[in-house]
Amino acid sequence: MSKGNPAERLEDELDRAKARGRWLSDDEQAALDREADAEALLVEAKQQRDRKLMVLTGVCLLIPPLWPVALGLTLFLLYPDTMARIGLAAAITFLVGGLLLAGVLGLVMVWLIQWLF
Repeated sequence: MSKGNPAERLEDELDRAKARGRWLSDDEQAALDREADAEALLVEAKQQRDRKLMVLTGVCLLIPPLWPVALGLTLFLLYPDTMARIGLAAAITFLVGGLLLAGVLGLVMVWLIQWLF
């Protein structure tokens, strides 16, 4: 809602009513305002997170051993949804692989102990 004079506010309300095809009650308007505020907060939080990640990427670029981290952060900044899915798939793969490897190593240890004794 604009913060100008009452005539401008009424004109803004009239334009919104024309766009929707009806006037909104005070409760409906308050709910829409709350939704808009929540969405604005989410956008601001995402922008702040992206700024922090860009600074971290810059720091990682200055330290050669951290170049792979900088590459990962760059890919995440460019393609956040895709990289989140790839990260989830990689985490599940590593978890399952680690569990399978632990099981195989356990079986090898049991076989080795039985073979030695």
